[in-house]
This record gives sequence, structure tokens and C-alpha cells, in this order.
Amino acid sequence: MRGLAGLLFIGLLAVVPDRAGATPPIIDGPTVLERSPAAIQASLGRPIRTKAVPPGDFRLPEGGTLRVYAGDGTRIDIDFEKERSTTVVIAFPDAAMAPRTYEAALEAVNLPSGPRPDLVRRASREWYNLDGYFVQVIAAYPTLDRIDAIILSVHPLP
Repeated sequence: MRGLAGLLFIGLLAVVPDRAGATPPIIDGPTVLERSPAAIQASLGRPIRTKAVPPGDFRLPEGGTLRVYAGDGTRIDIDFEKERSTTVVIAFPDAAMAPRTYEAALEAVNLPSGPRPDLVRRASREWYNLDGYFVQVIAAYPTLDRIDAIILSVHPLP
């Protein structure tokens, strides 16, 4: 069983070639968005919190489950709808673990950093079809010197 959990964990982590100055990957976002709660739990461990989400929620219109995982300087919130993850939010309560640029944030979740965002705001960037996903990267306000959160979703952002 331990070997299977190790393999699943490796599948969730991004295998990205070394790049000078690149932020090491935190999680493989596209892979996480294809996994069931059991597969994610096998790799990230038990969630620190689980909550049922009733139908009508803005991120889970059909209802589902929210699970929160603690990482090394990160907090990962994952929404599940019908046994499939639909939204991943990576927050950085430890500022030392946070990426410093929007490009580094995309690389940290194994997404290409080249495409220009569809929407640029002072404290965020949004991509509406980045490798088939909806992505929002939010800088820490008001200093904007690091990334506060990365949101990946299979649904359009609200």
C-alpha cells in the first residue's frame, strides 16, 4: 500500500526540467484536476478539514465536497464534484514559500508561463483557457511582492 501511495504522490508532483531561477513545482495542477478524492488523499495525506457543499454554491453549483490539505508552507483547498476534483486553490500562508511572479506561479503548478493573460488587474492575472483550464493568480495586496493564491478550475471563474 505504501508503494502505491508513493507512486500516486509522484504522479501529483510535476517533473519539470531544471530552469535557472524557476520556482520548484508545488503541485501538478492538471493532474490534480483529473483525480478522485481517494487518489488525492493517497498522495497528500488526510485532509485537515472536509466539508459538504450544498447545491447552489457558486463554485460547486451541483454541490460536492471541499477538502483542505496542509503542505509545507502552503494550504491546498480542493473542490470535488461527483468524485472528480473541479477546483484547486493553493494559498501561501508562509510568505517564504510563495512564488514572486505570475510566471513563477504558473510554473509552480505545472502550467505554461508564456501565454498572455486574458485579464490583467493590479493584483491578479486571469487565463480563461490555459491548457484547457481557468486560472487566476493573485498577488499579495497591497505590496504585490509575492503571490498570495493560485486558483485552477475546470469551470469558468465566477
